[in-house]
Amino acid sequence: MELREIKEGIFYIADTTNIGLFRLKKGFVLIDAPIDKDKAKKIIKILESNGIKPTHLILTHHHADHTGGAKYLKEKLDLTVYTSTKERIFIENPTLEPIYLSLGGEPFKPFLTKWIKSKEVKVDRVLEEGDFEIEGKKFRILSLPGHSIDMIGVEVDGVIFSADTFFSIPILKKYIVPYFHNPYRFVESIKKLKNCSFDYILPSHGELYTREEGLKVMDENVRVVKELGEKLLNIIHEEKSIEEIIESLSLPVDNIVVSFLITSSILSYLFRFVDEGKAEVKVKNGTPKFIKV
Repeated sequence: MELREIKEGIFYIADTTNIGLFRLKKGFVLIDAPIDKDKAKKIIKILESNGIKPTHLILTHHHADHTGGAKYLKEKLDLTVYTSTKERIFIENPTLEPIYLSLGGEPFKPFLTKWIKSKEVKVDRVLEEGDFEIEGKKFRILSLPGHSIDMIGVEVDGVIFSADTFFSIPILKKYIVPYFHNPYRFVESIKKLKNCSFDYILPSHGELYTREEGLKVMDENVRVVKELGEKLLNIIHEEKSIEEIIESLSLPVDNIVVSFLITSSILSYLFRFVDEGKAEVKVKNGTPKFIKV
């Protein structure tokens, strides 16, 4: 975990979840929080050792690896917290994420890890897409749904903090099935980023990229999403339940959290297929079965 400069007045703290940072006339804006209190303490030490005093915090979306340490940062640094309209609902009610990932059932205790259940954070202001200003500093909010329901990114002086709009190639290879709320919107948001003017782009999980480097990684994300969709359609040329579909993918998964995330991602594809008329769902012996039309 270390502070790195991107441009004058624009930085990030490199970690498993990168934390963005840019200077105002007085103070700084943080973009996202780490996963827990312990990492939040380390971030405060890094900030203090560099004479940086944040005054505002933008949370790009509600997932626990972006919000888990936000409560601690807000209280210790007296931060004003911002996010988008729909993300606010989940950030202020963190039990909702494990509930929806459990398909509505009350989650069992082994599932409630720091990766799934965050700490409740009071949001002070909602951000809409478009130009915004804090203390005379202008920046732009980008609406980037797909990975999450109402995720946002931040563009400031030619640098885009893109949250989880796309993933680094090592992460794509590691997880095989990226997490999506909606894979089609995920691709649409990547295309939107590609049409933006920027010098550098920083995903939450991965390295800082120049424009040329970032465009290549985004193209790979689109390829992976489309290829996975085609594979799933091929798998359901015969009726299959979600469990049978996952088994057909032969994924090397032995983790409860990752298993639930993969199930949710694959269902997001299947539901889109049904909506588009590419597939239909039938219930047999109480079990939903998907089949390509």
